[in-house]
Amino acid sequence: MFVHIVSSMRFKPFHLIILAGFLYGGAVTAQPSKPSFTSIELQPTVAYLNHAGGPRRMVRMLFHGGKDYTQGKLLLSFNGLQDSVQLPADTAGRAVYEIALPGVPVQKDVQLSVQLSSNGQQYTARCIVSPTREWKVYVMPHSHVDVGYTNVQAKVLSIHMNNIDEAINIAARTATYPEGARFKWSTEAIWVVEHYLAAADADKQRRFWDAVKKGWINLDGGYGNINTSATSPAQLMHMFYTGTQLAKEHGITVQSMFQGDVPGATWGLSSQTDITGIKYFLSAPNASDRIGSADQWRDKPFYWRSPSGGQKLLFWQCSPYSIGYSIKGNKIPNFFTIDDPKPYYTGHPSDNFLNPFLFNYLDKLQQKDFPYNMTLLTWAMSDNAPIDPELPDAVKAWNERYASPHLVITSAHDFLQDVEAAYKDQLPVISGDYTEFWTDGLASGARETAITRNASDRLQQAGAIWALRGKTGYPAADFDTAWKDVIMFNEHTWGAHNSVSHPEDPKAISQWAYKQAFALNAEKNTNALLTKSETGETAITNAIDVYNTLNQPRTELVVIPASQSASGDLVKDNQGHKIPSQRLSTGELAFLVQQLPPFSKQRFTIQQGNAYVSSRANVTGNHLQNGIYTVELDAQTGNITRLQKAGNPANLADSAGLNQYSYLPGDSAEKVQYATQASIRIKEKGPLVVSLLVSSPAPGANSLQREIKLVAGIDRVELINTVDKKAIRQKESVHFVFPFHIPDAQVRYSIPWGSITAEADQLPNTNRNWYTVQRWVDVSNKDMGITWSSPDAPLFEIGRYPTAGLLGGLHNSTLWRSFTEQQPTIASWVMNNLWHTNFRASQEGPVTFRYYLQAHKAYDAYAANLYGLANHQPLIAARATGPAQEALFFTIQCPGVYVENINPARNGKGVMLQLVNTADAPAAVTLAPHNGAAALRVWQSNLQEEDLTEMKTAFNLPAKGVLMIHVATN
Repeated sequence: MFVHIVSSMRFKPFHLIILAGFLYGGAVTAQPSKPSFTSIELQPTVAYLNHAGGPRRMVRMLFHGGKDYTQGKLLLSFNGLQDSVQLPADTAGRAVYEIALPGVPVQKDVQLSVQLSSNGQQYTARCIVSPTREWKVYVMPHSHVDVGYTNVQAKVLSIHMNNIDEAINIAARTATYPEGARFKWSTEAIWVVEHYLAAADADKQRRFWDAVKKGWINLDGGYGNINTSATSPAQLMHMFYTGTQLAKEHGITVQSMFQGDVPGATWGLSSQTDITGIKYFLSAPNASDRIGSADQWRDKPFYWRSPSGGQKLLFWQCSPYSIGYSIKGNKIPNFFTIDDPKPYYTGHPSDNFLNPFLFNYLDKLQQKDFPYNMTLLTWAMSDNAPIDPELPDAVKAWNERYASPHLVITSAHDFLQDVEAAYKDQLPVISGDYTEFWTDGLASGARETAITRNASDRLQQAGAIWALRGKTGYPAADFDTAWKDVIMFNEHTWGAHNSVSHPEDPKAISQWAYKQAFALNAEKNTNALLTKSETGETAITNAIDVYNTLNQPRTELVVIPASQSASGDLVKDNQGHKIPSQRLSTGELAFLVQQLPPFSKQRFTIQQGNAYVSSRANVTGNHLQNGIYTVELDAQTGNITRLQKAGNPANLADSAGLNQYSYLPGDSAEKVQYATQASIRIKEKGPLVVSLLVSSPAPGANSLQREIKLVAGIDRVELINTVDKKAIRQKESVHFVFPFHIPDAQVRYSIPWGSITAEADQLPNTNRNWYTVQRWVDVSNKDMGITWSSPDAPLFEIGRYPTAGLLGGLHNSTLWRSFTEQQPTIASWVMNNLWHTNFRASQEGPVTFRYYLQAHKAYDAYAANLYGLANHQPLIAARATGPAQEALFFTIQCPGVYVENINPARNGKGVMLQLVNTADAPAAVTLAPHNGAAALRVWQSNLQEEDLTEMKTAFNLPAKGVLMIHVATN
């Protein structure tokens, strides 16, 4: 996404672009009537000209006060040598002349003196020429893939698909060009490639794959430009699956990912290299919009070491992807305003190219003691723009003129492979999270964000149920489709460039509908797959099967509809034992499942009779307790002012109260408004389930309801908050704030494949104003803490409103936080419309946000992950079919290790699963046959489910390690 406005576009011209119209030493169009120059200036460069059969250091002579039209003579004195140059007359006038200096490259600073005789006068100038290196600059042609934004998605897709055809034609035309000028095209997103191949006939497909194998077309592994910190580990896997699968089918490998526009990425990406094969990551973020000080990472390549230390991802953040547009794109037709744009030929390929931008850019790198002799620029003509067909000719002419910097048309993979070959032992190795900046836009579509997060969790559960039941006919293709919908909702483009300025524009409406459909389709397809995983040949009357899709025993509440529990309120397990149950005020039946084994199913029957009661929870007035927690609400606000756990006398709630609704008009913390005038009533009276329902008028909303729930004997406080939002287009934010009373607390939270401590595990110059959580946030000191979890709301702030005051400074990095002060206040940032483009101008209607709290003693990473998993993947109740008990064909004993994902192998033999070690030390994992299964075979595997190395059934998983394995029977 270009950001800021040029005509209808949101792009701010890159601030380093200067003198873009000055080309080589030749003529620049001018009116002869303009005055002649009055003085000259010398500008040293890092460049070498091809001159008289060899490289000569180049200095640019600039004419001031006008242009030079007449012939002249230039005398040079440099490094003990003299030379003279005849300047021919130029009727068009020249603004710059490139001087080739005499002699060999200098090894120290040397002064150049020139004397120009022209039009009967003499002009003198001097400059210092410093030593430089020979430079190789890679240029990566692409068109930034926004799925929408510039036009409706169908139009956008047609442009990118046409670019592939054009690229193949240009590559064929330039195949005999000198090396470096031969054309290559990066498709950027597999989303484009998949649609291209689906629409292509057999001949066109063969032509495409032939171009790929020749290196004319480059495939990067990512399905799109994704907000990676908003994606679960399973989503990250599927983000790379289609690309690596296509490559495998055609005998090639995909090892690189390219991320355009999006500033930042999750540290979790470094943990997947062994599984996905993606070992190179080229980032080309936005130039200025909402990026904080992330630009400080430009041209600072490093090996991004995984939390385990066992994997490395070569990362390079290059210049903003908009360089090409900055220099040339605004000199050609504005593709945002053309409904069906085509590649544009100016007839002058070298006009508006890299001279003098590149010389200035490389000089700045050299002044910063940049240790490498290579770098990369991307070359795109705007978002979703046609290809630049003249690039190969511009590069060819450049390399003919300049010995250095030498240009090479490249791909992300080829560039980073060359970097690694040249500098492998010199690249720094760095650990930490590159905390993303743009995830705040997720809260502009809170309902759809929650839908997608829940669909992702249910997809994992559907795969787990298929695996534990040992069902045949696993519909892998249907799962892939559902995963793509989930991933594409997390793609960084949400809507139109004018979604905020003109939200009623039919194109803006259409583009959001397309985006929204990813969430709705993910929900629909996931529910269908979940139902399919649960069903069998014959349903059993008055019985419910409950599935545990995690590798931990579970004691949890299950709720089933009134229609499935009409036979009575008494629930028994498959041994005939009575189970605690309660008919809820909604007509649903709730019952308590106790110690359901890992990866298993058990049957429960619904019978006539009264509900069985064992332990009791109580509710009176504004108080709830369940034998573990005591909760008290403020009568005026409905906030939780007392949260106490048995065995700990401390009140874990700050005096302001937990679960506060707050509304910020604009971004002003001084104008914050709260929900008051609460009406509190008892909703569930117990004895198993008790809850209080708080109804309040709320600023920015039609209504607000908050339900606070406890279950007898369950170590969890559940909050269910429903906001019926008013559509308001003025800037605003909605939070639910949790100021915990935990002195000296540290804040930790889950990321894909692991967890981090805020600040301590973040790279410098990354986002500290808000965070994106996977499954849990933990606020703890050395003695006690709270683990906080929300399946629906991914954004949170540490402290009160660190985003306040930021609207006016989104391009000003000094207003972005550079340090996270540890505080025990977590603000769940559930809604906002603070963007000026792309994201929604307003949202309305009811949205529900669920939160789960668990108090504990000292922080335990393993316990926090198990708790987060349980909240995101609750026990699943379904109509009873098949055997009364079912379980996975093996058991997994692995203290400190959790199973991130499990599903049947695509070849029908066994299951695939990923293991994550939460501990700082190696952890023992033991697999054993279960329920009479045959002996096990175990292999280390990868994303394509290839058996790489056979393993023993007992092995160690490295500290913080991630491993994908294939388990089957003999």
